[in-house]
Amino acid sequence: MEIETIHERSGKETRELIFNEEKCNVCGLCEKICPVNAIEVSPPGAVVREENISKLILDEDKCVLCGMCSSICPYDALDLQIDKKSIKDIPEYPTLIKSSEIDEEKCIYCKSCEIVCPQGAITITRELPERSELVTGEIEIDKDKCIFCGVCEEMCPAAAIEIEWKEPTSIDPSTANDIRVDEKKCVYCMICKRVCPVNAIKVICKVCPYGEYEIKEPEIKGSTYIDSELCVNCGWCQETCPVDAIKIEKPFEGTVEINEELCQGCATCVEVCPCNALSFPKPSKPGEKPQKLHIEEKFCVYCGACEKACPTDAIKVRRTNIKHTPILSKAWKVRFDSLKE
Repeated sequence: MEIETIHERSGKETRELIFNEEKCNVCGLCEKICPVNAIEVSPPGAVVREENISKLILDEDKCVLCGMCSSICPYDALDLQIDKKSIKDIPEYPTLIKSSEIDEEKCIYCKSCEIVCPQGAITITRELPERSELVTGEIEIDKDKCIFCGVCEEMCPAAAIEIEWKEPTSIDPSTANDIRVDEKKCVYCMICKRVCPVNAIKVICKVCPYGEYEIKEPEIKGSTYIDSELCVNCGWCQETCPVDAIKIEKPFEGTVEINEELCQGCATCVEVCPCNALSFPKPSKPGEKPQKLHIEEKFCVYCGACEKACPTDAIKVRRTNIKHTPILSKAWKVRFDSLKE
């Protein structure tokens, strides 16, 4: 992860602006809020398609190290520190209100959130019950009748049957030494019994005729983790959670407008969006003209990266609200309000 100090000034206090290149999604909010026009964000299209392009250029002669860029960045790519303390931890400076939480009491550890997260920020670990604890029955193989054809071993869906094969000799022409059933794996499905050509296998499944006979309630244990360094608060996890165990608070509210006449289908916006909120529907038939750009706003954080990336100005992101802690400075309030419409 490339993290560097891009501007520093010392005096009564030491101010240091730190930039995390990997976290930056070239949305341009820092460029827009800067009161002295000291920041230039590189074109997103060039950033995603070429290597060795700096995402942000800072004019140190203009920068006054005020911290507005640090406060507005929704991805925490910029951090102004005063005497080594982040302004995000200083109450006098406003910070964006955003969060992502998983209720462990509700979570069933299905891993849906982990699978859909566009940033790989969620990790679910789970401990599943032993298969043998969820089934009950009996199985017996008559080794005197068994001809060691291997059909049961090949057909067993649980890989519970194992034949100890051997090389036949003139002294002992048999092809196997033994056949065993791992009852920790066996689910008593009776497939082996049905396919055995010599009826050497007997199986009784006690669940089938007696329902939940002798079966205890299965328990899945686990834990969840959201990496705040990676999470962009997009809401994919919240929307896909089947038990409403996840709550996401986004820093911005707004709308996205797409001018289909101007859109050329270059897909630059799709590439730069950190939330996977944009996509082009796939044609249902070969040769069919692809549909226009689709935006799923419930996954959008209204950062504006797509708008900045669009070469034909086909996308307009309108922020109607910015959630933040109290702003004490009138000048800061004016700059924050300038990002809303």
